[in-house]
Amino acid sequence: MKHKNILFSAIVLAIVVSASYYGYKLHSYFSIMDEEPAYNCTQNQDDTLRLSLVGDSWVFLHKPFDHSLACQLHRVTGVPAEVASCGISRLSSKEVYCSMFDNEGVQKVLRTGPHYCFVSVGINDSNRKMGTNYYVRHTLYIIRFLLKNHITPILLEIPDYDIAYTFTHQEFRKVLAGRLSMVCNHSSFDCREDYRQALAEALHAERLAQQVLMVTHTIFENRHFTEDRMHLNDKGYAVLDSCIVRQIANDIKSHTGLSHSGVTIGNEAE
Repeated sequence: MKHKNILFSAIVLAIVVSASYYGYKLHSYFSIMDEEPAYNCTQNQDDTLRLSLVGDSWVFLHKPFDHSLACQLHRVTGVPAEVASCGISRLSSKEVYCSMFDNEGVQKVLRTGPHYCFVSVGINDSNRKMGTNYYVRHTLYIIRFLLKNHITPILLEIPDYDIAYTFTHQEFRKVLAGRLSMVCNHSSFDCREDYRQALAEALHAERLAQQVLMVTHTIFENRHFTEDRMHLNDKGYAVLDSCIVRQIANDIKSHTGLSHSGVTIGNEAE
């Protein structure tokens, strides 16, 4: 009898410890972190236009296009241009924000003092069903960090990737995790528009909407995605980069030929 009691107690203890551990992991996974103080990104006072790209796999896969994007910026603005990207695949908005503080590569492209920063977040949030508050809060943290450093954010609105296909064509454990997330976060299956609308409302509420340039989801078509229906192909990146160039050129023009940091439009500006 004594041995049975010991065995029973050990089993109960193991269950309690396991439940506590996985409960803690689950809470950490869904939790919203506190906003960190922004470190300084000092901008160079020269005539070079600098653009950084940070975020998830859309930025990671952009690396081969950095040079051509810089050439487009130079051709349109008439000033020298530098483009530096550092993306990390599979990151959520919270994880992208964390990477700005704990990843040397991401810090490097931010500390170069870019005038503009393209940010890709939200795709993995919507695929994992992390919840609107999770997405909005961490995206706002990223935007505020950039604005505090006088860097104009260029935000990718969550695109119309094939959310049904990508959700079902992943590992079974990730499908189960996504289903659990839907329950915990009261999220709909196709939550992309919910996330877009919630962020738009938050930007207006904090009076940040006019300070953020947007790459809208409507510029992409099905033919711009790879076979996985989540990532851009070469045509898709050409569309994305043309939009980024257009946004920057229009922003500089809107400041009567002078950007926030002194970069001017040359004679070749369109």
